[in-house]
Amino acid sequence: MEVRSCSPGDLALLRMQWPTNSDVAGAHFDEQQSGVATFLVAWEVGEPLGWALIQWGGCIGENARAAFPQCIEVNHLQVGAQSRGRGVGTAILVMAEQCVSERGPSQVAVSAGLANNNATRLYRRLGYEPTSIVDTCSYRWCDDEGGWHQEVESSELLIKQLAGRLTPLHARGPW
Repeated sequence: MEVRSCSPGDLALLRMQWPTNSDVAGAHFDEQQSGVATFLVAWEVGEPLGWALIQWGGCIGENARAAFPQCIEVNHLQVGAQSRGRGVGTAILVMAEQCVSERGPSQVAVSAGLANNNATRLYRRLGYEPTSIVDTCSYRWCDDEGGWHQEVESSELLIKQLAGRLTPLHARGPW
């Protein structure tokens, strides 16, 4: 399995192999192209297994942003039904954490729907700690038949403290 940022060629494959009525992959790619996010996709033998966005502008929810203004959020983590239970979500989050760490922030966040116990278990297993910070959002989504649905979801923010980056040897003090 390989996890990498989405390229234009990857986007074409995603649209063919994981089509959505509302072009979710295209919207995520557009965010990456504008510089506000990195669109990570997990691949195995040319097949997309899952994806997530690293939101470089920080936490999306108003309460989360107020409580953790310097934190980078990873959101829209999705793993295809046929790939669940194979470590895809873990691999995507590990790569996201590496990307965040390379840029310098010391905290990364994820949000889990209050009713999404599977996501919460994964995030806790990977070292994300609950914060009791809850945001509620409203969104529309399109099902496979082209029907639009309005949803309201409350999610709790979970935070992980990343290991500090090593200071270059020449920048260290005499200690």
